[in-house]
Amino acid sequence: MKDYISAFGTLCVFSMASACAPGPLPAARAAGIEQKQCDTSSTEQEALVRSTKVLSVAPLYSHIMNVGSAYERVDGVKLVVRPLPGVSAERMTRILQCHSARILLGQVQREAIHSDPYWLPDRWVNIEVSSENGNFAVALRADSVHDNLQVLSHANEYANNHMVASESELP
Repeated sequence: MKDYISAFGTLCVFSMASACAPGPLPAARAAGIEQKQCDTSSTEQEALVRSTKVLSVAPLYSHIMNVGSAYERVDGVKLVVRPLPGVSAERMTRILQCHSARILLGQVQREAIHSDPYWLPDRWVNIEVSSENGNFAVALRADSVHDNLQVLSHANEYANNHMVASESELP
């Protein structure tokens, strides 16, 4: 019986240790994305990222319940962008993920796009694109609140340079 308890305890320790282990390093994640999802042309991808028109930027929050209190923390960023002609939400996800992976791997100049919200130095940014009311909702999520705040800052600057003009701003 003692051996059974000891073996069970050892199994629990190893299970908890592997559950707490961090995911793959950002460069390894980027290399996997680049190998599995990206075609050979990054020029087209850069042009698409540069031509993206932003409709809005908003932080994504998660609600945290604590004993006797609750609070919200920034859990990511949502960019609403105009869909590009002939590009599906799935294709846009691939384009942005490949763009992010290639920058992280040093295959594309980091300064290519001012305040690029789709990557962080030595960090991975999860990117998911979905359809929303005829536009694309781009959800960007990093691994920490600090990193998500950086992505939000970059997204706001990026939006300033890529914002669709409102009707009141048109001549």
